[in-house]
Amino acid sequence: MDGRLLLAEIRGRPIDLVPGKKVISINPGEWTSPFEGKGFEPRGYRDFVLGDSPRQIHLPTSARRGVPTIVERVAIRDFKLMIIVDLSPSMRVRDKLRIQHEAAAIMLYAAWQAETTFALAVRTAEGIHSYGLGIGSRHFYHAFRILWSLCTDDEHFRMRGSTIHLRRCLPPNAMLLYCSDFLDADGGISRLQPLLRAVTRYDFIPIIIQDQLEASFPQSRHESLISFGNPETAVREDVWVSQSAAERIAQIHETRYRELVAQFVQRDIKPVHLGEPGVEHIRASVDTYFRRRRRLSS
Repeated sequence: MDGRLLLAEIRGRPIDLVPGKKVISINPGEWTSPFEGKGFEPRGYRDFVLGDSPRQIHLPTSARRGVPTIVERVAIRDFKLMIIVDLSPSMRVRDKLRIQHEAAAIMLYAAWQAETTFALAVRTAEGIHSYGLGIGSRHFYHAFRILWSLCTDDEHFRMRGSTIHLRRCLPPNAMLLYCSDFLDADGGISRLQPLLRAVTRYDFIPIIIQDQLEASFPQSRHESLISFGNPETAVREDVWVSQSAAERIAQIHETRYRELVAQFVQRDIKPVHLGEPGVEHIRASVDTYFRRRRRLSS
């Protein structure tokens, strides 16, 4: 991976990050959403109707129109979000690390362009380490350098992060984008209950990271050699796989993915699935997710 090339590819077309709850409010100071702010902008106006509070009448607009008028407003907002990348051993095989880093870079850029407060965090065997909330271009480039250093196993950046607990790392209803393959050391689905209990207060979006070998195991009409990698030692070895064995492995992968998604859906959580590298493909997948979310909330 080339850091400068990745930076060039993610520029220009940021994704519109859509929070899980509405931000619009006609009452100053009251927001039932991840957004928070000190002011509000006009969204439109309507006639005063029976049941509205007289305090909501906007006198200058009412005088200009000649009828009692209420101005509807939208909050000037700064919703907070955190992007967590997974550095567990199972994420260090084949293309999964590249898929994850491209996805995280795209979302960091989207948060910067949205002028919102964002943070990058890393999950390791020791826990979750955050590199701090911030806003603006300086914070984006700092987070991008940290993200890029993780590709080269730079322990310097990894140790500088502050250890956090998911229950208290963000304000309520903030957006938490959690990248992982959600696998344990034995290749099964990791225990999701502790994670889901810790993120109940957030707008939680799981990003399921797979690659083509894991998402849809390659099958051919004949036996073939397939390269596997050991996540602990990084050693690669070609293994002779028969057609029937390939079919069984593919069925195991498909069943495991369905079970993983079902656990999220049971809790009304819709995940994003990324199964191959490529900035354009990942951008399209994440953008489609948020476009659907906007349609459902409108």
